[in-house]
Amino acid sequence: MYKLLVVIGCCIGLVGCETMQKQPQKTEGAMEKDRILSVLRNAEASFKICQDEAKQSELYKKAYEEIFFETDDSPNKYAMLANKSKPTNEQIELLKQSIPILTKCRTPLVDSYRGTPFVIPTLKYYNAVDAIYIKLIKNEMTIGDANEERVKALAQRKIDWENTSSELDGRLRAMHDSEIQGRRQRAAAMMPLLMQQQQNQQFQQQMLYQQQMQNINNNRPILTSPSITNCTRNGNQTNCITQ
Repeated sequence: MYKLLVVIGCCIGLVGCETMQKQPQKTEGAMEKDRILSVLRNAEASFKICQDEAKQSELYKKAYEEIFFETDDSPNKYAMLANKSKPTNEQIELLKQSIPILTKCRTPLVDSYRGTPFVIPTLKYYNAVDAIYIKLIKNEMTIGDANEERVKALAQRKIDWENTSSELDGRLRAMHDSEIQGRRQRAAAMMPLLMQQQQNQQFQQQMLYQQQMQNINNNRPILTSPSITNCTRNGNQTNCITQ
C-alpha cells in the first residue's frame, strides 16, 4: 500500500555538502531530508504491522470478499468492478461492523506523518474512502461504482504524493543551495584573515628559530689553542717558556 514511499528517496536526493572541514557538515536541507525519510520508513513499517494484524480479522476478510477487492492481483477484482448491484442489507451491516477494522491503522499513520507535508495527501485519500463508505451504507452507490471510486482515489493519492515530493524536493534543494552559497561567501570573507594569520605564524616561527640560533651561538664555549711549554736546563737552573 505504501510503495510510493520510495518516491521521496528519488525526488529529494541532495548533492554532497561542500565545506572547508575534513568532515563535511550537513546542511539543514540535507538534515530535513534525512528526518522525513526516517519518518516515512518508520511509518511504513508500523503501518504494515498494524495491517497484518487487521487482516487476521474475519470481518476484514469478509469485507474484501463481498464488497471490495484488496489489491490489483486479487482474484475478485474484476467481479467487484463489474458488480452493478447495490449492497444488500447484510452487506451494509457487514460494512458497518468492519469499518473499525478497516480504518484502525489510520490514526497512528497520520500521527506519524504530522510534521511532514505527506500528511495532506494521506488525509485527502482517507476522506475520499470515507465518502465511499457513507454512500454504500446509505445505499446510494453500487458495489462496482464503489470499487471504481476506490481505484480513482488510489490513483489521485499517487499523483498528490508525487506532487508533494516534487514540491518538497524544490524546497529542500533551495535550502541546501542557499546554505552552501552562504558557506562559500563566509569562507571567501575569511580567506584574507586566514592568510594573514598564516603569515604571522610563519614570521613568529622564523623569529623563534633565529632566537634559538642566537642562543646557541651565545652559549657556545670559547675554544683556545693548546699551549706548549719548553724547558731548558742551565747548570743548576731550569728555565721554562710557555708558548
